[in-house]
Amino acid sequence: MSMRPVESTWYRDFIYNLNRTKTRYDDALSQTTSGKKLNHLSDNPADMAYVLTLRSKIGQIDQFEKNINSASGFLGASESALNQVQNLLSSVVSLAEQGASESTGAQERNIIADNIDQVRDELMNYANTEFMGNYIFAGSATDTVPFVKAADTWDAVNNIWIPGVVTYQGNSDTINIQADFSTTVATNVPGDQVFVNQNDIFDRLSILIQALRRDDTATIGTQISSMNELIDQISESVGTIGNKTSHLTQIKGMLEKFKTAMESKMSSLEDANMAEAISNLSREEVALQAALQAGARIQRFSLMNYLE
Repeated sequence: MSMRPVESTWYRDFIYNLNRTKTRYDDALSQTTSGKKLNHLSDNPADMAYVLTLRSKIGQIDQFEKNINSASGFLGASESALNQVQNLLSSVVSLAEQGASESTGAQERNIIADNIDQVRDELMNYANTEFMGNYIFAGSATDTVPFVKAADTWDAVNNIWIPGVVTYQGNSDTINIQADFSTTVATNVPGDQVFVNQNDIFDRLSILIQALRRDDTATIGTQISSMNELIDQISESVGTIGNKTSHLTQIKGMLEKFKTAMESKMSSLEDANMAEAISNLSREEVALQAALQAGARIQRFSLMNYLE
């Protein structure tokens, strides 16, 4: 027995209304459980597209912040190492002044020379500082030991040991990071720029050591001024690193403000009003139950008609 036309219309209307009510109920339930009023593109295509754009930019900012944090650590390790180099050079100046004194004898100058030779080796260790497995003063060749020392040689004419020559094996390249949407920042100072190009620190120290071992007070006095120049050279590099660090800190601050503003905008577009969402869910649940009850009555009425 088939449905009568009126019954068929009732049934189609019932299914249509039930589907609409169920959709509204599902939307309300989704908002309540997720806390979001935008869960699907169809919820609001324009707002959802904007939210996706904001989310993408926030993801980029997160990456920029990771870049900055890594670079700041690299620069911090560089600054710390150079501060130690400055301290070592200051100690060399004190030793050289002792060696230049007329009251200092040849034997004492040899002892001072040995001390400065040890300082030279210690300074090279700082020049070969690693940070997270990378050599910080090797330019972009971060997996290459930047400074290597040859063996000491014997000077038979002056009967003294000459400190081994220190050679730079890195390169002059900088390592750049993307700090924000339009800014790249160099995160390192190549070792040749710090230790070699202006005044070769290792060579100057070698000259001072040889002068002390030869008991050459005139050259010792000249090298004291040279040591002070080296300290200034290191100070200049420390200043360069400080400027880079300050620049990165400023960029990070701006990124955080930008990110906060975008998160606030995104929240205003997609976050649900929970009180309202719960109220809507309760209302739609009542409507759904009413629709199902109406459907049950329609089915009972139709069945009774069939039994007539």
